Amino acid sequence: MAIGLLLATVTTVQAGEVRVLPINDHLIAFYDGRPEEKGVDLSKATWADHGANFVGVATFAVFDGAEALVYDTYPSIEEAQQVRAWLEKRGVKHFIVVNSHWHLDHVGGNALYADSTVIATEKARAQLIRHKAQIEDGTLQGPPAISPLKVPEVGITEPTMVSVGRYTVELRPVNIHSSDGLVAWLPQDRLLLAGDTLEDTLTFIAEPESLAEQYRNLGAMKEWAPVGILPNHGDPAIIAKGGYHTDLIDMTRNYIRSMAEHAHDKDFANQPIERFIPAELKAGTVSLWWAYREAHHENLQKLASYYKDRPLPAFAP
Repeated sequence: MAIGLLLATVTTVQAGEVRVLPINDHLIAFYDGRPEEKGVDLSKATWADHGANFVGVATFAVFDGAEALVYDTYPSIEEAQQVRAWLEKRGVKHFIVVNSHWHLDHVGGNALYADSTVIATEKARAQLIRHKAQIEDGTLQGPPAISPLKVPEVGITEPTMVSVGRYTVELRPVNIHSSDGLVAWLPQDRLLLAGDTLEDTLTFIAEPESLAEQYRNLGAMKEWAPVGILPNHGDPAIIAKGGYHTDLIDMTRNYIRSMAEHAHDKDFANQPIERFIPAELKAGTVSLWWAYREAHHENLQKLASYYKDRPLPAFAP
């Protein structure tokens, strides 16, 4: 299945100044957030802070001439506007937008692209349609509301090729992090735009019921042999240098497997991040960013609750 760039008829989150991180001459990362802990007022934090701004959030654009593919649109219109303005100043007139999955910090700026086609997996599209009213009135995860929310017009279920000028982007549906995931593979560069399938320091475990399948899918992802992995949430210094290596995939597999295999331990709920990925932290595969302690705590709670009266999953090699 192939989709070309389309142009339709033209018809709060406190955003910082988005940083521009060139990866090469046709791929740009845009980065916001990741503040030092001492400067954060947790009493005023929202879903956008906990899930994106505190851990740092990147979006990406592949562009060539007058065309661009924008991968995710930030939690807010304000951040998305900075991305679009930067691209327009460089001659881009036609956009196609890809949402990596339905979680709110990836779709907050969709409405800025009312004149463009937005693509997601069919599962992501269904979730956004289902929750649209709550997202727009700010009751799904609390304020800030995303209003209006632009739901993707195109939902895909299989790998899909998108042309951006001289470049090709392959959109690959994956069940990693969430079952509606959509990563972007750049075959000419062998670069992977990973969405939330991979993160530094660790993944948010959104769907504990499918961890064994996610583990297998991560193994398959490693076989793609990317030379650079660009996650939406990671260290901006590493992203700016071209991304992570495949040991980030190994770390993620080790983390979710170790977490699941210990979910029946009596002291499980109190175990720190260091218990589950000590070698990776020591080797510098990832760094221990303060905001991920909260994410890890939530992961512990989710797994303890889900597996309380269930057998632990079996993981294939």
